[in-house]
Amino acid sequence: MHLTVHAEFGGRLPGKGRYPPIPDLAGQPTLPGHDLITAILLAGGHVIARVKGGIALPFADTPGKGWLPDGSRTSWLNAPSGKKEDRLPVRVAEHSVLVTGPDGEEVSETCTLVTTFPDELAVPAASIREAYPARWTASETTFGEDKATITGAGRRTSGPVLRSGRPQLVLQEAWAWLTATQLVRAGEAAALRSEEAAARALRRKDARPVTADEESFTAAWHHAVRSMETTQVTAASSLAALAAAGDAAARAHLHALNIPGRNRHSPREQKARPKFPHTSATKPTVTGKYEVIVYAPGRH
Repeated sequence: MHLTVHAEFGGRLPGKGRYPPIPDLAGQPTLPGHDLITAILLAGGHVIARVKGGIALPFADTPGKGWLPDGSRTSWLNAPSGKKEDRLPVRVAEHSVLVTGPDGEEVSETCTLVTTFPDELAVPAASIREAYPARWTASETTFGEDKATITGAGRRTSGPVLRSGRPQLVLQEAWAWLTATQLVRAGEAAALRSEEAAARALRRKDARPVTADEESFTAAWHHAVRSMETTQVTAASSLAALAAAGDAAARAHLHALNIPGRNRHSPREQKARPKFPHTSATKPTVTGKYEVIVYAPGRH
């Protein structure tokens, strides 16, 4: 079964900052569009997404209001046509995250998650909440790595942009860019199966093998660029030369490894200057242990 990950990791607390990784699985705190979700479902996939405030998720018109034993409830997403028969049925799981700051002040944020998984036994509400941190590795880290490779695009206002100025060329450049980044990841995967990776594991006290989340995409990307600049491999390269290049790439990928499972967070940044003079330009970041409060009958 395919799973589409789409929704924002809720790191920001209203008026306060970020909390450590907690439940939700999905990019942007808004739902993907009705047409996109429908296409995902038709392709055999499913969606777990975080819903931003203001999106109505009505209760079912039944005696139990749609509440299920796992703590989720049934609802739907309205279709652009406005017809009831075009609604998308979803399950809703709501919870709040409570963080106590260094000064003892408690800060909270509510997370509303929806999923197209219909079976609460196969995918209970607890699994939906626990899936939220996977968004970092499933999507955000990958997106960040991809965007890091777009440089030198000329005049741009913010963030990386593609160079092409025509729609057809943009599509061509985007596919070439994604292919290149995936080839870098393929090189990282190959390094894990190399003799260098086995030797690296033997040098560890626990003989633990190197895992993919320890590899640095930046290091692999830079090595790929260097190998092309120095033409280490050409169309006329022998098998021995290709093998030597592969060994060199594996050594480069395994030379400096990341520490997996890091509790990463960043201070809240001001993306735009507030229009009102009395509004503060920056807000403090709050980190610490968190408590998850589930919103469901009998679960408060």
